[in-house]
This record gives sequence, C-alpha cells and structure tokens, in this order.
Amino acid sequence: MDTSYYHNFITLVQTGNMTQAAEILHITQPALSKQLKYLEAEFGAQLINIKRGQRGSNLQLTDAGKIFYEKAQQLCSIEESTYNAVQQLNSRIEGTLRIATSASRSTPIVQQYLPAFSMKYPSVHFEIYEGLMTNVVNQLINGNAELGIANIQMVDTDKFDILLTQEEHLYAIFRRDVFWIDREHDTITWDDIKKCPLSLSGGSVRMIMQSSLTDMDQLNAVAITTTKSSAIEWASSGRTVSLVPMDAKELINHRKMARIKLPEFSGDFKKAFITLKGHALSPVAQQFIDFYKAYV
Repeated sequence: MDTSYYHNFITLVQTGNMTQAAEILHITQPALSKQLKYLEAEFGAQLINIKRGQRGSNLQLTDAGKIFYEKAQQLCSIEESTYNAVQQLNSRIEGTLRIATSASRSTPIVQQYLPAFSMKYPSVHFEIYEGLMTNVVNQLINGNAELGIANIQMVDTDKFDILLTQEEHLYAIFRRDVFWIDREHDTITWDDIKKCPLSLSGGSVRMIMQSSLTDMDQLNAVAITTTKSSAIEWASSGRTVSLVPMDAKELINHRKMARIKLPEFSGDFKKAFITLKGHALSPVAQQFIDFYKAYV
C-alpha cells in the first residue's frame, strides 16, 4: 500500500476536518475521501464517523480508527527512521533527533549537550517533547520520539529498553546571601535542612519518602512543585532552600545560588535514557547516545 495514505490519514485526524486536511495535503477533497474509503475497505472496518454541519471538528475516530491512527503513526515513524538510516549509511550524520522528557530534565540537556552535538553535527535537527512520564511513554509508543529520559524506577522494562543510566543525587540549592551566610557552604546536615523553609520537587519528595533519614512531617515544606525548575525558582527568590535531584554536571544558572550535595542519598537514584523495546536506533540517535556517554 502507498504509505502516503497513512500520512494523509494522520493529517485528516489531526485537522479534524476533511476540507482543511485536503488543503494542507494539496489534494482534492474527493480524492482524500476516496483514500479513506479505500482504507476502510482494505481493513474491513469503519475508521471515522463524519458528522455533517458542525463547525470546527467534524470527524470522530471509531474504536477501529483509534487503533489504526496509533499504528499509522508508528509506521510513518518507522518509514522516516528507515529512510534516515539508509541515507546516513555512508554519509554524514543528519536527520532529526527526537527526545521525550520532562521539562526539568530537558533544561540540562539543552544547556549542556544539544548545542555541542549540534555544532559537531550541524545537519541534525531536534524535536523535544516535554511532559510528565505518561507523555514520555505515549510519545515513544506513538513513534513521535525515539529517545526518552526518565527516572529509572518509573521505566516499564517490558515495554522499553534502557540504553544508558546516570546517577542522580539530592542537592540543596539556596541563595548564598540569605542562608548560612555566617559559615562556609561545604556541608549541610539534616538538622540544618529541618530549620529552613523548603521548596521540593516531585522527584525529591519521592527520594525523601523512600529514605530512612527523615520524613516529610519533619520538614517545613513551603512549596511542593511538579518540576525541579519551579522548586529552584522558589530558592532563587531567597524564600526557600530547594531540594532537588540532579546529576553531578548539571548547572545552576543563578549567580548568587549555591549547590551542595546531600551525600546520604548518593547513588540511590538514576535517570535512564530509554527507547521502545526492540527498536533499532537510527544513526543520529545512536550517535547522540555515544556522544552523551563520552561526556558523562
């Protein structure tokens, strides 16, 4: 079957409108309608309900259509990956590096690794999908992303292969001119932490709850945030000390901020680079993994 039918079906679903999809695809509406009928005949099921006379979206996926849409996305992603792999076999590294991760984890990747990788491989383009773990999983399964970055404890190894892991530690982030200004910032104890107003990321809450060193009831948690970037913003205001998980090379882009590792948690947690189970990485994705390993 002509794979353009799959691409056109995806566009039809994403626009939700036969006329708009035809305009985007530069084909006539009857031609697009004919393709849809062919697909439904080929697979023996109605894929889309068309509701006439409604403004905006006038298409609704059937249960069979939902399955077909998901598989069509995967097939088109495989087609793109295959094309890129063949094109790159005896040529320079080029194509699109597609990564799904949380917003907090994307920041150090963009700051420290992607610019250097882009300088080395200027023909590579980037797509970064940011969201919660459920979004990372969906982007990988749907084929929108090839690599995912996640807390290793949240990775379903029945669905995903782990390509690379990196230790994360619990760090205290604070303003040098607000907290502990009367001493050197070499070490911090839990007694120090318990006396301070805190901003905690979701990751740090999980680390604390799984430890035997303290519990949440003993801490003055002024703010608990989904992302560590938001927790750090609280600390940058001088209102709190932020506790967040980070790897050793992550940077803090605040001139007045200090960062001290709490060694009690060292090595207990890792972030993982993952891909769909059994997926053969494209050359550009494999090159990035090798590039990242060389840095860490």
